[in-house]
Amino acid sequence: MNQRNSIVFFLVLSALGAVFLLGIVFQTLDSASMAVQTEKLVVACFFSLLCAFGVLFALRPNWLKATLIKKNTIEKNKTNEIKQRFRGHHPDCFVFEHHRLICGKKTWCAGCFGLLIGCILSIILMLLYVVVPLRLPLLAARLWFIFGLFVIIIVFVESILPRRYAGTHVMVNVMFIVSFFLITVSVVELSGDVIYGFYAMILCVLWLDTRIHLSKWHHSHLCIRCPQSCKIYVTTLIFGK
Repeated sequence: MNQRNSIVFFLVLSALGAVFLLGIVFQTLDSASMAVQTEKLVVACFFSLLCAFGVLFALRPNWLKATLIKKNTIEKNKTNEIKQRFRGHHPDCFVFEHHRLICGKKTWCAGCFGLLIGCILSIILMLLYVVVPLRLPLLAARLWFIFGLFVIIIVFVESILPRRYAGTHVMVNVMFIVSFFLITVSVVELSGDVIYGFYAMILCVLWLDTRIHLSKWHHSHLCIRCPQSCKIYVTTLIFGK
């Protein structure tokens, strides 16, 4: 599957999943059963585990790929005559300077740094959700859900904008992960069913993967227009050159 078809597939799947969740949220009555503490704890543990993996991937995004990549692929890559140095998970060139954030002597990928903060913040929020005896009103839970979906749409759009700023990219990605918390909690609160909570979390993983695919397309689009010859991210583009 080429890059164009892959992204279309992920976007359609993401939209269908969101529509299904919308049906759950807006068919809920005021008398919806309240999630018991045990169910909250199960959802919180699974969500926190996903966030912990998110922290790991934010710090070392290629660790899994490095363990699975085949040796012949590595040898093939070594035949490239031009080698580009990386800083903050991106090529050290002017095209990607807005994708990096410099904190002291450390250079971060702006997107990964935002995801890192978002994951840590979401773990804290989920802990508070379990500890504090909170029952969201119907309207508040629905607003949380709608706001979460709105943030996800903003993230998808921001991922493919031709120009971005590192600080904005960090904040958008922080809110991206926090929106997962809002959506998961609102679905659990409205449905009172842990199964729907797990479905929401699986859908959050899908949305994250969709954002990654959009980001890869954006990188390849920037790379192919770059005057330098390294062309690290060049792949099949969605909308042509």
